[in-house]
Order: sequence, then structure tokens, then C-alpha cells
Amino acid sequence: MIASAAIALSGALAQSDRVAVAASNLANQRSTGALPAADGTLPAGKPAAYQPIVATTVAQARGGAVTGYRPVTPAVLASADPSSPNADARGLVAAPNLDSGRELLTLTSASNAYKANLAVFKTTDEMQREALNLTA
Repeated sequence: MIASAAIALSGALAQSDRVAVAASNLANQRSTGALPAADGTLPAGKPAAYQPIVATTVAQARGGAVTGYRPVTPAVLASADPSSPNADARGLVAAPNLDSGRELLTLTSASNAYKANLAVFKTTDEMQREALNLTA
């Protein structure tokens, strides 16, 4: 396989991972849980809130890209929801620390980068076909 095709494919796969992480974050943005204590422990029998993740594209020394992952810190923010079964005595629950605008921006930029990588892949394929036609 031509190096440019391999590089474009790795870039497209990395962008696909970024889309998947942003979509998961958005899908779980309302998944609340119990508010952790100051030491980070949860009340007995109470669920944790969703842990948002950030996916970044990391360039490789020989070309191409992979996806790096890290948790959002702090993972949760206190949110008022007194009717929740996970609410503490003050009516607070833990909500994922997400910025919907940032997640939508990630979806848009990753989608555009994915399309760019596919365009490189398509152009490489066309160049290979043309080279084969010249030699035939």
C-alpha cells in the first residue's frame, strides 16, 4: 500500500474515534449520579455519574495518526435535581462536566478532517489506477 494511503487511512480512523467519543459524551450528558464526597467516594449503593472523555489526534513520527484518550477533570459538577433518587440531602447530584458546544465543535472538526483524509485516500487510489493504465 502506498504510504499516503496508509497515512490517510490512519487519520480517518483517528477522526472516527474522535466522533465516537464526542457522540458518547453528548449522549450521556444527562446521566447523573451521586455526588462524591470530598475524598472522592460515593455513598453506598449509589451510582457514579458518566465520566466524560476527551479524544485527541496524535501524529506519529513516521506519518499517520492515532487517537489519544484522557478523562475530563474534574469529571463531574454539582447540579441541583432534588427529585433524583441520587440526590444528596441538599438536592444535589453529580452531572458530567461537559460543554455541549465544545462537543459539537469536535464533531464538526472531526467530520471535516475525516472527509479530508478520505479525499487523500481517493486521490491516492486514482493515482495508482492511472499509473497502472500507463504501464499497460
